[in-house]
Amino acid sequence: MIKREQFLSLLNRDSKQIVPWIMGFSDEKVALRLLGEECLPSDVLPEEEFTYGASPADDWEVKANYAEQAGIPAVPVGKRASLAFGHGGPGEFSEKTVSSSQQKRITMYETGVMKEVRYDPHFYHHYNYPLKNLEDYKKIQLPNPDDPARYEKLADEVAYHKSKDRMTFTNLNGFFSGVHYFIYPYQDLLADLVLRPDQVKAIIDLLGEFNLRTAKHILEAGVDIICFCDDLGSGSNLLMSPELYRKFFKKWHGELAGLCHKYGAFLHMHSHGNINQIMDDLYEIGIDILNPLDPSEGMDLNNLALKYGDKIFFAGGVNKFYFTWTKKEQQDYLSTLFSTVQPGFFLMDSGGIPEDIKYQEWNDFKALIQYYKEKYKR
Repeated sequence: MIKREQFLSLLNRDSKQIVPWIMGFSDEKVALRLLGEECLPSDVLPEEEFTYGASPADDWEVKANYAEQAGIPAVPVGKRASLAFGHGGPGEFSEKTVSSSQQKRITMYETGVMKEVRYDPHFYHHYNYPLKNLEDYKKIQLPNPDDPARYEKLADEVAYHKSKDRMTFTNLNGFFSGVHYFIYPYQDLLADLVLRPDQVKAIIDLLGEFNLRTAKHILEAGVDIICFCDDLGSGSNLLMSPELYRKFFKKWHGELAGLCHKYGAFLHMHSHGNINQIMDDLYEIGIDILNPLDPSEGMDLNNLALKYGDKIFFAGGVNKFYFTWTKKEQQDYLSTLFSTVQPGFFLMDSGGIPEDIKYQEWNDFKALIQYYKEKYKR
């Protein structure tokens, strides 16, 4: 894992290094198979009751080892923050296990929404949303973001890793995804951005206030980077018009970025899809790091880095079909990426390491990255 000075030199544009940042793994079974038991924190799965605050102290070095072996340049802090980018930790609604078997597990979040995760093949979905009829939006109540128990000993965990010269990050609910994951169904949300904008705005604003108050406590604990997911694009375009993004979400993204900067921290945003139409907006509001820039979705890493790279540092560049290619195709692709993208960046996959990847393929991927880092002195 790179040291704090190396990480900051990248974000300050003093370095043109290429550093891997793996998005994560589809589930704990994949991580266990590829990384080994010694890299899997004890809090990787939700417990039988809602839990909060810092990771167990015995897990602090385990999480550092997880980050090191997975190829993540910072350590995830807080309960359940490890397995997938943007999920787990004190900034996301807490989750508890309802039932679990070898084939699937069912969990519940604090908002009451349920999630089913299936294995082999991996699949998940949310159901039983607390808001089924938008007319009832005033009845929605979120947890108290100022409850000290939500952040208990988080500052100690952060300080521990900083004393080891490591960067730290944790996750926060998205403002778009946070609604359709935890409060109101996805397809209804998209439709009602147009059909019932006032009620939808009230829900988004309720979550937005929760997120900002939560983020403030996280930043007061000294966390270096807040990560959040708001998938705003499809393979060819935005999921909503740029005008709707500006009406409902831009304000909250901007306020979160400003809050992070007030504390000397960074904001790392994830958005799948072709989001070129709002890149000027993300640049304007101060997003610090943006992922995953999948070229198969029209996101050209080199062009975006040249146009926006003075303010936005990019993470991504790996085509989502990469792991289905031949070895020669993979080699040619990474070689081109390392030799043509001039600014430094975090090399990130486009959707997490696939569940069917073999152990040797995983090691080959890491070795190939290291080979091209040395070949191109990056």
